[in-house]
Amino acid sequence: MIPVFADVSTTRACIESVFACSGDALGQLIVVNDCSPDPQMMPVLNALRELHPEMVLISNETNLGFVRSANRGIGLRLRDVVLLNSDTRVTPGWLPEMLEVADVHDRVAAVVPLSNNGAICSVPSYCQATEMRELVDRELKLESLPQYTTVPTGVGFCLLLKNIVLNMIGGFDPAYGRGYNEENDWAMRAQTMGFVVLRANRALVFHLGTISFDRAEREKLDFTNTNLLLKRYPYFLEEVKTFSDSAEARIASSYVRRRMGTTSVCISFRHLDGFESELADRYPLELAQSLKEDAGLEIFGLVKTPAQERALAESGIASAIGGHPEREQIFHSSGRLSDPEDLRLLLSAPGHAVITSDDLIAWRTPSAHRSIDEFERYRTRLFAALHSAQAVIAQSNHHRDELLRDFHLPPGRVHTVYPGVDVAAFERRDESLNRSRLEALAVSRPYFLYLGTDYAHKNLKLLLNAYALFRYRFPGGVEAAPGLIFAGVPSYSLGSIYDRDEPWPAGVRYLGRIDADDARVLHQEALACVFPSAYEAFGWQVLEAFAAGAPVICSSLTSLPEVAGDAALYIRDFSPEEIAKLMLQLSTSPDQRRSLIGAGRRRAKKLTWRETSRKTAELYEDIIAHPVEVSLFQRSVFWGFLRGIGARELKSPIGASPV
Repeated sequence: MIPVFADVSTTRACIESVFACSGDALGQLIVVNDCSPDPQMMPVLNALRELHPEMVLISNETNLGFVRSANRGIGLRLRDVVLLNSDTRVTPGWLPEMLEVADVHDRVAAVVPLSNNGAICSVPSYCQATEMRELVDRELKLESLPQYTTVPTGVGFCLLLKNIVLNMIGGFDPAYGRGYNEENDWAMRAQTMGFVVLRANRALVFHLGTISFDRAEREKLDFTNTNLLLKRYPYFLEEVKTFSDSAEARIASSYVRRRMGTTSVCISFRHLDGFESELADRYPLELAQSLKEDAGLEIFGLVKTPAQERALAESGIASAIGGHPEREQIFHSSGRLSDPEDLRLLLSAPGHAVITSDDLIAWRTPSAHRSIDEFERYRTRLFAALHSAQAVIAQSNHHRDELLRDFHLPPGRVHTVYPGVDVAAFERRDESLNRSRLEALAVSRPYFLYLGTDYAHKNLKLLLNAYALFRYRFPGGVEAAPGLIFAGVPSYSLGSIYDRDEPWPAGVRYLGRIDADDARVLHQEALACVFPSAYEAFGWQVLEAFAAGAPVICSSLTSLPEVAGDAALYIRDFSPEEIAKLMLQLSTSPDQRRSLIGAGRRRAKKLTWRETSRKTAELYEDIIAHPVEVSLFQRSVFWGFLRGIGARELKSPIGASPV
């Protein structure tokens, strides 16, 4: 049903598109001429009626306005009715798709399609108009999208109204006069009866957005009718805003933008104190740079401090403190979630949520927290975040398995993507510079190296005991024995060793925090790197030691064999005697060291940031094209509780009405 008033050529094009694109789904086309002032309107409408006998033409004797004209047409319906503006163009398959969505369940009151200019139905920019010419020749493949999305209200440019609901609640309220907000009022009336409005994500109707009223009249109608709507439904604007702030609202606009060649990703850097303090801390920056340079994606950073903002600017990445970019299609966050604000930002992100899980030490270990209460709150945050994500990236297959086991996540939502290493940067060597840096650090060769934090699971107390035994057994005597160098940021946690009060044992040095250049030099000059860790989700230290050309002794537990392959000597019994024996073996066998160095370099070259960003970008593309609806639902539920909806309802007396 199309009310018409002005612009003959636009009206004719609209009607012709309906007949050309609707197929057998079209029963009748009712055209209501609202006393058009254009003398050419009636001849054109009559000519179209002659060509198409299924067209019913009625004329108002006086100008009734949109609401009353629409109601007059609705009154002639024989079944469900689609109200269509005369400045629209429908596309092939639009009507069968809308009808199919209308019948998905018996709670559907109305259906609205996607459009280039349709408020909450707009693509490719959500709630923003786009010229029709930018979309008309694009191969959008909307069939990849979820068939429908529940929306808070209809949009009047094209609205399918179910016959059964019209019978219950009637047509548009004449109180809205000539127009504006009548469709919102109708949707709210239907909502009070327990019905919903659905957006058909695979149907597209172009909307030119020509103006039916002059500006002054439009502003007056909008003001008056908005006040009327809000008087009846005070929560309306908040309901629409809550929906519009969600990723679910934007699944279609994000998808169409991707089909038009744009993918915009916001990566969170909020959890980082610095970009050189820890190996794993460099992951988001390295990934962001590779996604930008190698995958050609739009990258934006979300930061917490001006220092982080400056660090990203130096890397050519735009960022902001505490706010999501409007164009965001993907929000990529760390799984650390040490700050509750991180969970709020993830749940409220307009883009699809992706999480890279670092490890599960904080999930499993109360000693990593200040209290049991804080431990439980962290576990709650992490559970909510992981189940709200469209995809969880595990940095090894071992870590993927434990995520599936501990969180009962669907296997299809957890993906292994290995981090990379910049082999060229670690291979870069300057003998003179290396000597001067070692002198500045007061480090003498030969030495074994451990580079990383000192959490209890890193097993550094075992390494100290093993080193003492190695030093005692070294063939050249204790004074000739290679030293042991520790470097990294203190964790100040239970079982840590860096913040010790007593002197370090003979032969042991702790350098504290070091920068990336010093880390490279220490790796390159080390006799070997030793990593006896009881738990790793990936194994950054091993990979970077390989890239720098250092032999490696490492744990055989968790993900480390997956990273090291056949390029390391493995600790299997975890006794001081075993580790001391391996250290003696490497310190006295140059041939074995050379063999391990070659194997390690070959291993490192298999794991590149280019490959990491390629696989990550492919994952982003798949998420945008095929969003998991249950994840969107879970996220909206967690977000509702975080905003306090759940808390308020839980305070209600048992058995009290929720109304």
